[in-house]
Amino acid sequence: MSEQTRDQGTVTGRRVVVVGAGMAGVQTAVALREQGFTGTVTLIGAEPHQPYDRPPLSKAVLLGKAEGSAFDVDFEALGIEVQLGREVVGLRPADHELDTAEGPVPYDVLVLATGAEPIRLPGADGIPGVHLLRTLDDAERLRPVLARQHDIVVVGAGWIGAEFATAAQIG
Repeated sequence: MSEQTRDQGTVTGRRVVVVGAGMAGVQTAVALREQGFTGTVTLIGAEPHQPYDRPPLSKAVLLGKAEGSAFDVDFEALGIEVQLGREVVGLRPADHELDTAEGPVPYDVLVLATGAEPIRLPGADGIPGVHLLRTLDDAERLRPVLARQHDIVVVGAGWIGAEFATAAQIG
């Protein structure tokens, strides 16, 4: 039997690697299983935390009403291998491999679901009182800032910026 066989329209014996353990990455990995994919599914996340939803960070986590916003997914039951705290530092498409500090990760199919990096304001690096909110760790660092209840300026009117502004008003 070959490494790749077709069984009722699904491909088995193939390795799908999903880079990015946020909403898009988690939904992709889960959808593969829901659609009958029986090959290997690996979800790689750079952060050490269980995969989590970002919008609740800016209100529930900042206000101390939640410790996190982990997805309610049983990855083990779905047969999804989750590798956390593993940052991808390079991609070698010709070799079908990702480079990480822990070594190469082979794949047959690669999904890049890393999201976007926030835009940093020029000249803002290292200035006291200027904070970035993208990760669970960022939200935990910002909790005491909201607790001080002083004037806050939010730059960014996306979902997380709007949620942060609401949290600042409530806090």
